[in-house]
Amino acid sequence: MSSTDPSLAEELCNLQFASGWSDGVVTELAAISKYVEFAAGTIIFTQGAENHDLFLLSAGRVGLDMYVPARGAVRILTLSRGELLAWSALVGDGHMTATATALEPVRAIAIDGARLLDLCDRRHDIGYRVMKRLAWALSHRLVATRLQLLDLYSHTTPHVLQSPVERR
Repeated sequence: MSSTDPSLAEELCNLQFASGWSDGVVTELAAISKYVEFAAGTIIFTQGAENHDLFLLSAGRVGLDMYVPARGAVRILTLSRGELLAWSALVGDGHMTATATALEPVRAIAIDGARLLDLCDRRHDIGYRVMKRLAWALSHRLVATRLQLLDLYSHTTPHVLQSPVERR
């Protein structure tokens, strides 16, 4: 589909990333975006590879795996509708920190990272909104990672110190 397809702008409005934004801002975002689809089992990108698109998932689920020496690929997160994928295209050098695999058929909106950064530089109001949503997504990803780390160590019984009152 072309980036001028009105359904692309409508879809952007229905996703958390661009919800509540003016029609003009959404139109500018749609102009640098396109629909992409991945069949179940497709590797969308691999850890260490370059990728210059930010993806907004509109349907399906994507597994994120990281290679861990002596353990191989370890699933770190599963993403679904409304979530951001490949944010390294905006905040890094475009090298992916994980491998993304479509767990089921995936439909996403791919936003050209370089053009989005250029738009953010030219239109600071848009840049503020994009970076605010990106920060929100990164914050939630950090919380999910912390919860996963807690789960990794849940098989151990935590050492609980007695309070001075209980020791008497």
